[in-house]
Amino acid sequence: MNNKRNLLIMIITLSLVLILGSSYAYLMYTKESNNSYVINVGTLEVTFVDSETQFLNLTNMYPMTDDEGKSLEQELVFQVKNTGNLVANYNVYIEELSTEPEFKTVIKYIVNKDNKGYSEPEVLNDDKYIESSGKLKVGETSEYHVKVWLMETADNTYMNKEFKAKVIVEGNQNLDKGVPLLDTIKEAIANHTTDTCIPTITDDNGTPDNKDDDTIYFSGDNDCVNFNYVWYSGKLWRIVATNPDGSMKLVTQDAITAINWGSNTTYSGSWIYQWLNEDFKDTLYNYEEIIVQNASWNATETTSYATKIPETTMVTGDVGLLNTYEYYQSYKNTTYSSGYLNIGYFWWLITPYSSSYVRSVDCDGSLGIYLLSSFEYGARPSINLKSNIGIVAGGDGSETNPYRINGDKEPGNSGELINTRLSGEYVKVDNKVYRIVGIENNTTKLTSVDYVRDGSGVLTKNFGSKTSWKTSVETDSDDYWGHYLNNTWLTSELKNYITEGTYYLGQVGSSSSYKNSICSASNTEERTSSCEKTSSTWTGLVGLPRMGEMFSAQLGSGYSSSSVIWLITPSSSSTVRYVNDNGLLGTPNPSSRAYGARPSINLKSSVKITGGDGMTPESAYTIGFEGQEK
Repeated sequence: MNNKRNLLIMIITLSLVLILGSSYAYLMYTKESNNSYVINVGTLEVTFVDSETQFLNLTNMYPMTDDEGKSLEQELVFQVKNTGNLVANYNVYIEELSTEPEFKTVIKYIVNKDNKGYSEPEVLNDDKYIESSGKLKVGETSEYHVKVWLMETADNTYMNKEFKAKVIVEGNQNLDKGVPLLDTIKEAIANHTTDTCIPTITDDNGTPDNKDDDTIYFSGDNDCVNFNYVWYSGKLWRIVATNPDGSMKLVTQDAITAINWGSNTTYSGSWIYQWLNEDFKDTLYNYEEIIVQNASWNATETTSYATKIPETTMVTGDVGLLNTYEYYQSYKNTTYSSGYLNIGYFWWLITPYSSSYVRSVDCDGSLGIYLLSSFEYGARPSINLKSNIGIVAGGDGSETNPYRINGDKEPGNSGELINTRLSGEYVKVDNKVYRIVGIENNTTKLTSVDYVRDGSGVLTKNFGSKTSWKTSVETDSDDYWGHYLNNTWLTSELKNYITEGTYYLGQVGSSSSYKNSICSASNTEERTSSCEKTSSTWTGLVGLPRMGEMFSAQLGSGYSSSSVIWLITPSSSSTVRYVNDNGLLGTPNPSSRAYGARPSINLKSSVKITGGDGMTPESAYTIGFEGQEK
């Protein structure tokens, strides 16, 4: 044919749309470096990389059939990569630049994404999208191969003319996208209000005729308040209240750790304040965008619990604890034993009762008053979700299908390294379920959810002949946990996945900071992540949870069906830490008591996800290596 065409497609730029509240704003910062274009807005970054061809220049093009077009060797190849720390939603499309004449009715194209095969031919006029409603997780890349040709129906109108177009990547990410969680919760309250289940509306501002400025507390048992579960950052939470400003107060479903409160009843500067706003907060994903920072926590001393607490002592922090009034509201319409926040274990509240006593919740759900130097309880962290948080489609707020929120990390994909995941997510190894404690030096530390069991139930053993785990492993017999776990219990399947880890063995006395278990300086105010570490360590395969570590408390619900568990942390030269069956820390002799164990292990850095979503023990991540599935 002599009606030949010139066809030119060039990568020109990127555009990014960021939804802010109810308005749309184009916030663009573009940087050109060789053949890549980067745009960065806040915590979202999408990189558009031309991996092989800077542009596609097809000269002497002529009208051709679909079969001829699909067989063209020349193609445009480029990549779209999410190099930020938020999930990116994006579109890729072709925008025609030529105007006289317009070519869009006679141009066809096909797309091969990630080498999965070419699409069917599309006419540019009918569908300009190379990719519509695409999604990239953090660090994820997609590669596109695009072939373009002139349709055989093109007439002489297009002869000796030039078709110009650009490929545009339009990325968007926002925390407000989707149905606002607050609206969903308000609707759930209306649907669950019955004669026996009435979410409490409390007038906090002295204006009973105006409910818009009230705090709404959920009150009732689990059968009533069964719509307020939220999954965020690898942990299950309960919405306790909606605040007048639209933010929502949450508390974890479980006690995450068990520690000493501090040297006095002052919450600010206490050891539990440090743990909440350092160790625990460090595990929260994208918290700057999701939770209210420098929130106010009412730590006023009071002997009352059924009336609103005066705001005399307000402490700021990103993470806090519930106070007595907030806890009372949770069972106001029922009994404390059946209230939905009763988990069957002891846990701290933020409210001092006097200069020597602090309030807590007992294992039966009642309010307790305990001397600081005598007791060490569980910690259930509390946060305030920002008012503009939206939810991901699918969840209904139940325990088995909780709400998921925008801005949180998406569940892991098959093939993703396990060491990219979140503290709290569930992992199955050797048919046993664990929770991720944390990631250090690319290895993933896990602690077992369940106790070690034999055919008759929970298996119990002495800790060791001495307080040192190292001694138990190296010199004791199978009568002691250290030797048993690192020999008889350790299967060849488990050995395939785990590597040696460092277990810190610093002593923590009954009136000492949890940081003593890992830091060399006694009762230091340095963060555990950066302090000089104790020289008391053991390096090996199987250990136990450390005092103050994530998920080192009793998990689940109901002390009557649980076992006492050993921790790896000594409390003195003759005693070792344990968590008893109602969630309290104790200090028995290591060789005179037989208790249960929840082992800790470290996964190799090469371990990858092969399935599951990590949100429940039933849907725990399964693991394997490259090319292997378990």
